[in-house]
Amino acid sequence: MAFFDNLRQRLRDALAPLTDRAAAAGLGADTLQIAVLGGAALVGALLLALPAVLTGLHAVLLLLPAALAARAAAMAVTADLEKRHGAQPGDPALREVASAATDVLLYLPLAAYPGVPAVPVVVLVVLGLLVEIAGLASLARGGAKREDGPLNAGDRAIVFAIVGLILALDPGAARWLPWLLLPVAVLAAATLVRRLGPLPRLNT
Repeated sequence: MAFFDNLRQRLRDALAPLTDRAAAAGLGADTLQIAVLGGAALVGALLLALPAVLTGLHAVLLLLPAALAARAAAMAVTADLEKRHGAQPGDPALREVASAATDVLLYLPLAAYPGVPAVPVVVLVVLGLLVEIAGLASLARGGAKREDGPLNAGDRAIVFAIVGLILALDPGAARWLPWLLLPVAVLAAATLVRRLGPLPRLNT
């Protein structure tokens, strides 16, 4: 845990100048969330269109990990705006809907990529959406939003970033994709079951 805490702190420090500029420009969480959604729509459209135009140029798949890295950076800036600059938290409903839409826009085009088995990609995207819905369902049961694992949104992003990187470097690896995504789907299903289970007890 100390390693990841240190990594997150280094990321915040590296993004501090960008956060300061965003604060000076009056940007808030909602604006950044909409910007991320717009960027995801653009990248998703490119991932669908470019393979038909640039046949054989698999480097276009590098757009996926690049977009996911940019999304993570934007979310870190959003958190830092609230922590260091006292910015108002964004609309939680907008955040949840935009986050789910961003996942679909970035991940689903991979299912249409030449040579990529569509079924495991679609299954994992659907399971991811169900996992997030289950996390929100806890609110209706009197609890807080659940973000427990073993496979949360950040983990799924890492998986898809790795997949995009692997396929960009070695398109032939697509035939092995089901063997990579199957255990990930099992973890996603386990997360769904866990989030639908009893609410965690608070320590007293």
